[in-house]
Amino acid sequence: MFCNRILGTTHHGTYKKVIDVPLLKEELTARSIRCIARDGVEIEMELYEDLQEGDIVAETEQNVYAIKIYVPKEKGKA
Repeated sequence: MFCNRILGTTHHGTYKKVIDVPLLKEELTARSIRCIARDGVEIEMELYEDLQEGDIVAETEQNVYAIKIYVPKEKGKA
């Protein structure tokens, strides 16, 4: 899927199933990025605005794909 603009936000609610698109905090300001959603769909984004958690970047008949900030676990910690 290709995204060139933010379609909306999940903060206002949605009637479709929300699929997370995990991004690191540093990636929220990237202008060109390719990532994999939680359901395995590849999303390519070419944006000229910063992303925020909950931004909808793609949509299908049943699902919306929204940004989720991913915080990796530190190695060596339980």
